[in-house]
Amino acid sequence: MAYCEVEPGVRLYYEQFGAGSPVVFIHGGGMSHEIWEQQVFDLADDFHTITLDLRGHGQSDKPAHGHTIQRFLNDVEILLDHIGITNPINLVCHGIGGYVGILYALNNSKTTRRLVLVNSGPRFVGGDEIRGGFSTNLWDTHMNDMAKNKIEARTNLVAQTFFHNDPGQSTRQAVINIMLQWPIYAEKMLGRDLQHLDLESQLDSIKTPTLILHGIHDKKQRYSGARRLASTIAGSHLIPFENSGHNPQLEEVEKFNCVLRKFFE
Repeated sequence: MAYCEVEPGVRLYYEQFGAGSPVVFIHGGGMSHEIWEQQVFDLADDFHTITLDLRGHGQSDKPAHGHTIQRFLNDVEILLDHIGITNPINLVCHGIGGYVGILYALNNSKTTRRLVLVNSGPRFVGGDEIRGGFSTNLWDTHMNDMAKNKIEARTNLVAQTFFHNDPGQSTRQAVINIMLQWPIYAEKMLGRDLQHLDLESQLDSIKTPTLILHGIHDKKQRYSGARRLASTIAGSHLIPFENSGHNPQLEEVEKFNCVLRKFFE
């Protein structure tokens, strides 16, 4: 088990396999490095794969502070410096991890080789649909449910938004189990930070070749956010996943991995 101390008393858990051009995976809210297992299985034969748990998630420490996108970004930068990567990285980011990825690419344009944004968008929440993100109603309902019963709230969110087709009891329960590792107050703090997050004005400054992958049936991070990213990031390319909700890396594994390989190679 590998850990990196990103500040005194706070460690991030990470795993790395394979060799070659580095591919760094950043998961979404409530998830962990485990969400990328099928991608690591395929890509680590030819690439140096690095997966991690953001603070508050998975096997990383869960401090009482630092649950913001800026702190997540700082943590990732410290972790990659700790690992000692010398080659420019390929960055694959899902959901709110997409915000971390966008900011990373802006801050580290010379060391970011490729950027992949999966079911993300320019903002986190909003009443209108055109720029994607959570709908205001869905986010408010989820947080009200969280205040009453964490287990039921996260189970309902998975059932309503994570998959287009039923993935089966085993997969569904495994995802719920990962989500239950995230403290609800950590989510509350991150939610407060994300309420005001809107990266649209910075998107035209991204110089990194960018690929946008999005399940068209996503009811969590709406597909309109993918279209907004594609229309604003110069030279980016959008690939829709017609049989996926919020997690095309789980629902359409073969297509997802093939697209990644082609983009990196």
